[in-house]
Amino acid sequence: MPNLDSCYELLGLSRGASQEEIRGAFHRLAQQLYTDWAGPHSAARLQAISEAYSRLEVASPRLDSTVDPSPAPRWLWRLAGHIKSALSCGGVKVLADGTVELRLEADEALTGGTATLSFETDIVCRRCHATAGARCERCAGTGRERELVSFWLGIPAGVANGTVLHPSVEPLKLVKPVDFVVRVSAPT
Repeated sequence: MPNLDSCYELLGLSRGASQEEIRGAFHRLAQQLYTDWAGPHSAARLQAISEAYSRLEVASPRLDSTVDPSPAPRWLWRLAGHIKSALSCGGVKVLADGTVELRLEADEALTGGTATLSFETDIVCRRCHATAGARCERCAGTGRERELVSFWLGIPAGVANGTVLHPSVEPLKLVKPVDFVVRVSAPT
């Protein structure tokens, strides 16, 4: 875990920055580094600034009384970024029916957190909206197009094995909804 000075440095802040400044710096950097835009090479840097942000959210005094006192959500890094990365580290498994199985360690299930997975899937054509008989150049009349879609999932603390989760926001109109199911590994 990084020390507080290195956390401030990673976020480009000076010691004693307000909660608003910490949050603003994190969101600005995260937006620049988000893997869908900056590419998969930025995942390690995004993880580092997220860990620094989480550490400062807990460690910094709450100067602004309008700020919610709950700590920042825990990012589950094995479940963040492109699905290929999560597959390679054993964080997810895609079942035959298209369901995405989130493979949580016992401690991750206990504390909960946030997962952000992106992958290509079919969406309803943005131009013709799958109108029957439409001569759409965008989808060649299929009514669907392939798109890289990001899913943000809030995983509640104490989540049970087999729980089905739904994305916080439905991204675009999917041709077929994606189900996410939790699988908790037995403690070792």
